[in-house]
Amino acid sequence: MNKINLLFKKDSVIKVISILIAVFIWFIVLDQENPYEEKILSIPLSSNTEVLRTNNLQIIGNQIPSSVDIKIKGRRDHVTAVAANDFHCNIDLSEVTSSGTKTIKIDTPKYLGDKDIMITSVNPSSVVLSFERVVGKQYPVNVEFLGKLPPGYELVNFRVDPGNVILEELESSIEKVEKVIAYVNLDDIGDNTEIIMRATAIDTNGEVVRQFEGKIPIIVRFDLARRLPVLAATKGEPADDFYLKEITYSLPEIRVLGAKKVLESLSRIDAEAIDISGKSSSFSTPLSLLVPEGVTVYNADAEKLTADVILDQYQTRNINIPASQIIIYSDITGNKTFKISDDPISVTIKGRSDIINSVKPSDINASIQANGFEDGVHEVPLIIKVPANVSLIGEYTVNITIEEETGATPTPTNP
Repeated sequence: MNKINLLFKKDSVIKVISILIAVFIWFIVLDQENPYEEKILSIPLSSNTEVLRTNNLQIIGNQIPSSVDIKIKGRRDHVTAVAANDFHCNIDLSEVTSSGTKTIKIDTPKYLGDKDIMITSVNPSSVVLSFERVVGKQYPVNVEFLGKLPPGYELVNFRVDPGNVILEELESSIEKVEKVIAYVNLDDIGDNTEIIMRATAIDTNGEVVRQFEGKIPIIVRFDLARRLPVLAATKGEPADDFYLKEITYSLPEIRVLGAKKVLESLSRIDAEAIDISGKSSSFSTPLSLLVPEGVTVYNADAEKLTADVILDQYQTRNINIPASQIIIYSDITGNKTFKISDDPISVTIKGRSDIINSVKPSDINASIQANGFEDGVHEVPLIIKVPANVSLIGEYTVNITIEEETGATPTPTNP
């Protein structure tokens, strides 16, 4: 006890004790006026999702949260002065290199301010994420037509740009795609020669794969063609005894290209006249087509189109005309009999073989004029009229006997 009394009598000891008491009192006052407090803040969470592209990965399902909650502790004046933007928090995805579900730890937040605070908890401290590989696959663009064009019309020089498309998407989505189709509605074809549209991804069941809906831009280009006959006239005359039998074409119709409103006004395509002057045999020739303005001939048809000009020689044929078919015209009076001694009469006609072969004796009109003759035998000209497109070769006469009537008499006809 005496030692303690002696200790308190020393000035230095008293001073130390006084300081300790003052500090203790200060802390008591500080705890009352500026106590320790805790505060929960929602701070932004950043990430480096771009590193996933290096490994062609993508997050599926639950995504990275945009923020995390932290609890901080410190004196009231420090805690109240701290804001969410004073912290940096990150989640690192650089270690993710394969598909699957993984638990990714959230890095400890960093305080960027100058207040005396501490972070006591982070929620969540990790996230469970699922990753799937992004793959690319090339598909040809197939074209399917809807509706129909008018008869005689078709699309030529048809092309799709691009002809192949590369689809990039999650592997599970790409596996669904069986083909890519461009649907072209023929009912909508007018004067346009290209259609800007979106192709459609189709799965194995024929259903649309919605992930790619509206995401496959293409351009379909084409020319509208109409099939029309060709007509070529001729000029000049062939060699003697020859005639133009027919003109045939290597193509029954050719395709011409143009705007629909122009094509609708056409019924055929004319060609420059073919010169057959002096020709005595059949021949082939290319044609120079006379196409209207705004119309072109489809190249594939133009290269194949020729005309075969068929020339044939006129043929002759002998036809026997019975005497009973000859009409006798006479102005002789009295009872006379008229008898043609030539029976039958053979005449020669000339013309196209198909025409003269179809001529019958009854198709030929034959007559004589027995005027001013005495009784007896007389040679008189035979007047013959042959059908159209047939000519008579030579001149003909017949012998007619005129006698007094002794019995039944054929009555001649007055001209």
